[in-house]
Amino acid sequence: MQDWWESDICVGWFRRVCLYVLIAFGIITDPHVSAALSRENTVPIVQSASADSSAVLIHLSGGTLRIEPCAANIVRVSYAVGNSIPAAGDPEILESACPVTAFHMSQTDHEILIDLQDLHLSVDRYSGAIHYYDAANHALVSESDWPYPRSMQSVTGGSGNYYQASTWFALTPEERFYGLGQHQNGLLNQRNLEMELSQDNTNISIPFFLSSKGYGILWDNASATRWNNRFQPVLEIQSSFAKSIDYFFIFGPKFDRIIGGYRRLTGAAPMLPLWAYGYWQSKLAYSSQSELLEVAAKYRELHIPIDNIVLDAGWETVLGSRVFNKNFPDPQAMIQTLHDEHMHIMASVWPFFQPGSETFDEMATEKFFVDEGKDQYPAYYPGARLYDAYNSKARKLYWKQIKSSLFDRGVDAFWMDSTEPADLYAEEQGSILNGSTTADADGSPIANAYPFMTTKAIYDGQRRVTDKQRVFILSRSGFLGMQRNSAAAWSGDIATNFETLRREIPAGLNYSMSGLPYWTTDVGGFLGGNTDDPSYRELFVRWFEYGAFCPIFRVHGTRTNNQNELWSYGRQAQEILTFYDRLHYRLLPYTYTLAARTTLESYTPMRALAFDFADDPNSLDINDEFMLGPSLMVAPVTEAGAVNRSVYLPANTSWYDFWTGGRLQGGQRVLRRTPLSIMPLYVRAGSILPLGPEVQYAGEKPDAPLELRIYPGHDGVLRLYEDDGTTYGYEKKQYTWIPMQWDDHTKTLTISERVGSFPGEHAARKFNIVVVGSGRGVGEKEAAGRPVTYDGTALTLHLAASRQKSKPQ
Repeated sequence: MQDWWESDICVGWFRRVCLYVLIAFGIITDPHVSAALSRENTVPIVQSASADSSAVLIHLSGGTLRIEPCAANIVRVSYAVGNSIPAAGDPEILESACPVTAFHMSQTDHEILIDLQDLHLSVDRYSGAIHYYDAANHALVSESDWPYPRSMQSVTGGSGNYYQASTWFALTPEERFYGLGQHQNGLLNQRNLEMELSQDNTNISIPFFLSSKGYGILWDNASATRWNNRFQPVLEIQSSFAKSIDYFFIFGPKFDRIIGGYRRLTGAAPMLPLWAYGYWQSKLAYSSQSELLEVAAKYRELHIPIDNIVLDAGWETVLGSRVFNKNFPDPQAMIQTLHDEHMHIMASVWPFFQPGSETFDEMATEKFFVDEGKDQYPAYYPGARLYDAYNSKARKLYWKQIKSSLFDRGVDAFWMDSTEPADLYAEEQGSILNGSTTADADGSPIANAYPFMTTKAIYDGQRRVTDKQRVFILSRSGFLGMQRNSAAAWSGDIATNFETLRREIPAGLNYSMSGLPYWTTDVGGFLGGNTDDPSYRELFVRWFEYGAFCPIFRVHGTRTNNQNELWSYGRQAQEILTFYDRLHYRLLPYTYTLAARTTLESYTPMRALAFDFADDPNSLDINDEFMLGPSLMVAPVTEAGAVNRSVYLPANTSWYDFWTGGRLQGGQRVLRRTPLSIMPLYVRAGSILPLGPEVQYAGEKPDAPLELRIYPGHDGVLRLYEDDGTTYGYEKKQYTWIPMQWDDHTKTLTISERVGSFPGEHAARKFNIVVVGSGRGVGEKEAAGRPVTYDGTALTLHLAASRQKSKPQ
């Protein structure tokens, strides 16, 4: 290596290129060596370094670098041209993000050392590049010496002085990247790609990513941003408009800890109402009050479980009027009828307003519309204007209009469509906010943050009104921090084919790995499909099977025959769809416990295999399987006519086939039969899986016995969460945990003393305990087991698997 480095080949500026080729191929692995080689024959650019109790300030030739510890494993890195760093004021970052954190700074002739409890940094005096290490001084990643560690290039346009801001990172060959929002490239690993991070229909851009090396980076910039890793050894992140470079480095190494760091910086994800974790019925669109009520009544008549029906666009007199048109003559009675049937309603609201309504005139009078930018085009809705969600007064008016017309009538949740923002021409023209004027001046530097700002309008507004009803929002786009607005996202107006279904799996996983836990898709796709077409019926069934295990479970689309209810797909399909719907509801005690962990512990419910099996290299790139929580592994069928599919079972554990109870060793691929009614589903050995009763809606039978399925082979734990399912009492610690431990050696289940309390809790709870085996405790139906009454005090049970039998399937 040294001979090549000193040869005539590696001379001049090409010397640095040689260096990163050597790094890329693993010839140079020690970052100290690479730093020493790169600084040969150069002049130090660090002029001075100092520290106070909160940060290290480093003056470079041409700019200022600030490194601010935020936690034992998190630092904020800021760089600006000149002698000072502009004040940070991005609303998506919490004001409390960086409390004073202990650190130690020291200096040598070649580097400035910054040591935190779990993270060490070295700033090279000659290049200014930051090198990151864990507490044991294992290298994580470095800012790249080539072409530069960072760059600020002045740009024209907009108000104020803006720069094109870039940072380069030097990578190793085996490193994978996950996150960056939701994109339709079909890949889980975002390595070796170039793409633009900007909002559009079906692509959600969130500048946060995880590395397989155990760190994450939150790039704090809301302008259009370029992710460029086409040159494999170097990653460039470049934003179009910035006053400074600003990013957070978060060390894990576990992905859950990195996500926890992200939420520490941007906010926790609140609990959604219990019903939101049930099934939703939707289509484009229910055109009248009578049609919507007939559909709701038929679901109840057929005993198909459901909790929510969606009123899509078209209910208003004109877009944004917030006035029901003549096809909905008595919305108050309509909503009351749904509530009497234990059903909820979500209404579609857009950020656009057409002329011809009092709401439009009110917004216009207050000058709350965004001024036109350079990418304007004929609006799909003639004359429509976009409200300025960056203006706090405009957000309050937006909520006030929605409150009086919808919330005060009993509407339970809000479907915030086109929050990129974009109407139906946006994919061809670019961001509406590009070059526009908002309350925050130029729209270009903040364009990607619109979804966060507009969902904030409803979340803040409803929280000011009541703590008795949890906020729930569904948004077509997302950004940093949107999780704290009780907002889930869906994948937009996607196509109706198996190729699209395959792409949705990694799209949703990467969204979840971006720190935002709640995501869904239009089951069946949006654009087209006919419920009478046998080939489309197959696609819909397979998509529905997958959707039943997403964090949010909903069907939607614009079908050519204007039907989308489960019975419209024919008797065979209806039976399978209803079967998976019932299973989804039986799993609610499990998924609601995951929801509590998401809020209280920064957990991620829908998990790429890399979350839990990072030590298994075969798991790191799998884009068609995922975990739902710690126990369930889901393997959707994404090929037309498939009669089987290959499933990889991660190593270092064993697995149970959910449908048969058969036990398989991990670290291998298996070929699973997949008739139309079967989607492969596996349970990790050591799991304690709680299942509820069969119900027609969430919360129907709150005191019914819960089935506890124990999957032997490893020790296991479960903490079962319960609260009132409706209010924000959990913020006051009004909830309970029931801890459980399975000792596999002694075949003993210990249910420990209940922790906590909440109004309305059941003092006693009945459990039906089943030790799973071949043909025992399998499938969707309730299984025979050992009944136990639990009164909140500890009890220990010795179990024998051979005594358990399943009820007929």
